This record gives sequence, C-alpha cells and structure tokens, in this order.
Amino acid sequence: MEKKIGVTILTGFLGAGKTTFLNNLIQKYPNTKFAVIENEFGEVNIDSDLVVDNQEGVFELSNGCICCNLNGELREVLRNLLNCGKDIDHLIVETTGIAEPDGVAAAFVGDPGISRLFEINATIGLIDVQNFEFAINNHPVAMKQISFSDYLVFTKCDLATEEEIKKVKFQAKFINPLAQVGQVSKGEVIEKDVINLKAYSAEKVIERASFVAHDHNHQHGDVVSHSFTFKGLVDPVKLEMWLSVLFNLQFEVIYRFKGIFNIKGEDHKVVIQGVRNESKIEIGSLWEGHEERLNRIVIIGKSIKRAPIEKKIKSILAPDSVVL
Repeated sequence: MEKKIGVTILTGFLGAGKTTFLNNLIQKYPNTKFAVIENEFGEVNIDSDLVVDNQEGVFELSNGCICCNLNGELREVLRNLLNCGKDIDHLIVETTGIAEPDGVAAAFVGDPGISRLFEINATIGLIDVQNFEFAINNHPVAMKQISFSDYLVFTKCDLATEEEIKKVKFQAKFINPLAQVGQVSKGEVIEKDVINLKAYSAEKVIERASFVAHDHNHQHGDVVSHSFTFKGLVDPVKLEMWLSVLFNLQFEVIYRFKGIFNIKGEDHKVVIQGVRNESKIEIGSLWEGHEERLNRIVIIGKSIKRAPIEKKIKSILAPDSVVL
C-alpha cells in the first residue's frame, strides 16, 4: 500500500503567529520535504514572502478562506501538488486567522479520493496569550479554532507572566479537554514532534480519551464540552442512525466528536470521529480480557444540551445493556 502524505493544519486567530511557527516548524525538520498551502484572506497574500519555500513550492489560495473553497480550489491545488513531480513527505495547510479549520479537515476526511492519498496528522491551534481574552470574547471563530485543535501552542510567552500563561492554559483546556498543550517564545522552535502526532489514528483517540474518561460538562460562553462514559453493548444499526442525524443535521453546532464504542458482535474497539457532516470510522485494538468494556464519547460544540444526548445513549444500547 502506498504511503499516504501526512497533513498538518495550522489554525489560530489573527496575529497568533502562525507564519512564524510555520517557518520554525520547517526548519525543525530539515530532512522532511514539505509542501505548503498558505492562504491569506483577500486578493493579495501579504504573508507570501514570509513562508519558507523549502524548495518544494508554496501553494497559495488567494481568493478567500480555504474553508470557503472546499468544492473547487483546494482540490485543484491538491491535484497540482500531486502532479508537480516533486517528492513530498508532509503537507502543511496554514489557514487564515478568520477561517474555521473543521472545513479544511472535512475535505481530507470525507472525500475518498483525497483520503486515499492524504492522512490528517493533527490540527495545531496557536493562541496569542496576550490577546486570548479579546479573541474569544469578541470573535466566535477563535473559540471554534481552539475547540477543534488537537495540539494547542501558546505563543508570545516571552511577553507574558507565568501567571498569565497559566490562566490562559487553564481556560483553553476548559474549552477543549482533548487537546495537548505546548508553548513558545519569540524565535523558539516547538520541542514536540508535531508532524507525528497522529491525532486522528484510532490508537491516539483511545489514548487521549483516557484523559477525559469521567463524565463531565464544561462550558465557556456558548462552547460546551460533554463527555460520557457508559457500559453496555451498542447496537450498530441504532448507532449509525443516530450519528447520521447528528452529523448531517447538527454539524454546524458540533465542532468535534470522538467516540470509542463497544459494538455488539465486534471484538475490537470501534473509533468514530466526526468532522462537520463527515465521519471517520476505524477498527481499534482488541478489547483485552481483563479490560472493562467502557464506551466513551466526547462532544465539543455550541450550546449543546447534555440531557438529549444522555437519552439518545440509552436508545442505542442493545437489549439488556445498562447505562452507568
């Protein structure tokens, strides 16, 4: 099987330092052949001179946010990328400061032609610690960027106190308990091996879910994070029907969905991830004999009510199954 090209999405509100982070990231991996889709809102790309080419070409989308052009221009750029005659190890998509990253991810998850050739590594969200409060209080898209990220990087930490950084980290983790975190100061290169996070792999989803295994309800403004842990065998048909409604009718308010299910008749964990109205289903590791077969769901979104989800969970269980 041909190896897929890894994809890392960079997101973050205006001024968070995405381009600086991108340059440092490329310098961190001198032996990796990168391709970059670097998109600035508007007709003139003011950041184009700042992006490191790395001899592999910078692919720009200059007529609007990537998330607004998924049905046309992005796919055309990806085709050109594959036909450019250059070896590519990893693709980085730098979105605009006002873009919603879930739209970018949905193209790589939901399009069979794209997902056959590309595989999402992770969404990295940059947070300017000095302007964090202003961004999340005045711009809903900033909250969504944080909610969707797999790895949050706090930038400009040299300009903030330890107490300020600690406060921002706490608030960001409250918004998105699934995310891992790191921080950088001016000119620093992130230590984490960020192009190998593999946040969308079944193994990583199972691993991260253990950090939020308890039932909880976190709320920050309109953004709510719910996690559910329950026993019982899940009926696959009922689950499919529920997720179909969830992803097709409520995708605009659900920013992130991750679930690990104990499916009736299946000896492996089944991992389901939702991105907009697209979903990714993977077979995970075997349930071990000594392991408690717990179903786990984490949903992050806008003004999502907990009670209807709890009611639906009871309805997807096979007969004789009991919710904790």
